[in-house]
Amino acid sequence: MKSINHKWNIFQMISFRFIFIYFGLYISTFFISFLPYTTSLVRWLTYNIQSLPVWVADKFLGIEITVFPGGSGDTTYNYVEILTFFILALIITAIWSILDRKRVNYKKLLLYFSIYVSYYVALNMFSYGFSKIFYLQFSAPSLTRLLQPYGSSSPMGIAWTFMGASKTYTMFSGFAEVLGGLLLLHRRTRTFGALTVFSVMLNVFMMNMSYDIPVKIFSFHLMIMMLFVALLDYKRILNLFGLKKSFQVSVPPVKYFQNRKLSIGIWVFKIVFLAYGIYTLINNNLEYVNETKNKSKPVLYGIYDVETYVINKDTIAPLLTDKTRWKKIISDGKWFSEYIIVKGMNDQTTWYSYKIDTLKKSLEMKSYNDSTSVLNLHYIQKDTTLVFEGLWNKDSIKINMNKFDLTKFRLTNRGFNWINEYPYNR
Repeated sequence: MKSINHKWNIFQMISFRFIFIYFGLYISTFFISFLPYTTSLVRWLTYNIQSLPVWVADKFLGIEITVFPGGSGDTTYNYVEILTFFILALIITAIWSILDRKRVNYKKLLLYFSIYVSYYVALNMFSYGFSKIFYLQFSAPSLTRLLQPYGSSSPMGIAWTFMGASKTYTMFSGFAEVLGGLLLLHRRTRTFGALTVFSVMLNVFMMNMSYDIPVKIFSFHLMIMMLFVALLDYKRILNLFGLKKSFQVSVPPVKYFQNRKLSIGIWVFKIVFLAYGIYTLINNNLEYVNETKNKSKPVLYGIYDVETYVINKDTIAPLLTDKTRWKKIISDGKWFSEYIIVKGMNDQTTWYSYKIDTLKKSLEMKSYNDSTSVLNLHYIQKDTTLVFEGLWNKDSIKINMNKFDLTKFRLTNRGFNWINEYPYNR
């Protein structure tokens, strides 16, 4: 076993300093966000950290940053941010190397930092994994998605549909992520956990790259962080996979702390912090699941084909060239329950927010893009038929519709079959 005073070469010293600074900047606010009552602090830190890349973009790149990370993690800001962190890491590494040039190694700091990075990735694996296990990140395709032609889907839309169409595969992916996270929490399994998460994230990264999913930067960073942790044990990995030498479970040669009371205190803090973090993630997912379960489907839930369309007592023929006649309406109970979506004869969609009174059987619809387009309707719903009748602004309108049979969708109703005499590839 090598001594703690074993001297590192110059490449090891400079590489560690750079990795320490870069990863430290990248994950600077993550752990604080898991602590209770830190929302204001995290918001303040995030604002101040974000201001630096914005300044760099404006002063050196001539770019005005107007969009910040939200649904997308591959914004212009994100790319400027990693460029800023990269340059900062180079500068600080150079200064650090000059000021601390007599240092022999950073074994203890490396030990603590590898734990820090491992816990960061582990908690992210729990976050993504639980959202898949509870069938939230990917879920069954919505009615609007089922009606959308393949050719008009985005690559990301296809990937989301592919994942969501199979609850089994989605949950399997989630369990793989959670397993990798759990293995990262213990020092004896950390290397195996790093290899597991690296494999999982490599697949995720390739999906992001191949289907234009805007989490490319983040998934790449998780992947290289796990490569960093795994390579700390590269000799044992080579012995296991390449050199066919004996493989033993090793324990880090450096103790965390010499003081026993301090070691116990840190161990208790670790257990409490991780337990709280995992509990928070699971609880948030369960609350969302319960909220979704308790949320009833819209009264008009379903897909309706328009049979007759009458404006001012004139029946409008179902011509594909007609830009005003409706072809279908969709009332979705998943993500779009606050809207009724109208598909025209030319397959263009218009979204309407609506208010419904089930006692009076009245319905008010307002176009999402044009607030002056208002329909005040009375509706009659019976079995598989639906009738709208009333005013569209100053015009009278009457629409007769038939409900589409949702069991006709192969994607959601084919199911799993142990025996397939022939491939069912449609």
